[in-house]
Amino acid sequence: MSAQGFWELRLYEMLPRRLPDMHHQFAREVPPLFERAGIPAPLAYWDCFAGPMTAMLAYILHWPDLDARMAAWGRFYTDPQWWKQYEDAHGGEQMLERSHVLVLRPSPAWSAAPSGPHLQAGLHELRMVDLLSQAAGAAHDALVQVDLPCIEAQGAQVLGLFDQVMGQRLPRAVVLLAWPDLATREAAWTAHAVDPAVMRARTNEHQTHGAPLVGSTEAFLLRPAPYGARWAGD
Repeated sequence: MSAQGFWELRLYEMLPRRLPDMHHQFAREVPPLFERAGIPAPLAYWDCFAGPMTAMLAYILHWPDLDARMAAWGRFYTDPQWWKQYEDAHGGEQMLERSHVLVLRPSPAWSAAPSGPHLQAGLHELRMVDLLSQAAGAAHDALVQVDLPCIEAQGAQVLGLFDQVMGQRLPRAVVLLAWPDLATREAAWTAHAVDPAVMRARTNEHQTHGAPLVGSTEAFLLRPAPYGARWAGD
């Protein structure tokens, strides 16, 4: 898949008992409406089982440009069939607590195109990493040269590294990872915390920039939904 364009990551915080209803809607009812509006089929869907937002449904879209995105969502939200589906699905009750929309582009430091989540089944991880504001480019370099190689050596598969261009708490990097299992993930991040190369990098960053380039992180553990993943053939 091309590394050009933009990605849109949408996160829906659900009422826990309504999460199955939302999955049903996106698996069966929404795809024809997306196609009619010109919204590309999502590359993957997930639900979250650990992190700051549980009972969360997430999906990601790939857009050629932001004008195409705006036009397609405009068509979708003026489609009467969508509003009928919306009312039928909700049944007069609340489903959604709140939604978050992040617009991303590939990290300027990362040369690989985003890979598909199917490449390693099981556990996926979404990490939102705060970056030092006065040195965001150097922070992306540090992730590519220091942090990601460390966790890849411990069993992670990097699905994508992105620069968040719209959303809250900028500048921020967004990382998508796949793990074979939870134990591997836990051991990898424990090793990362004490890795000599990582520790040296943070010390050097503090000396050069006055603070580490990579700041606090929100991490979400995700289960791929059994529908929608298509990065392999995109």
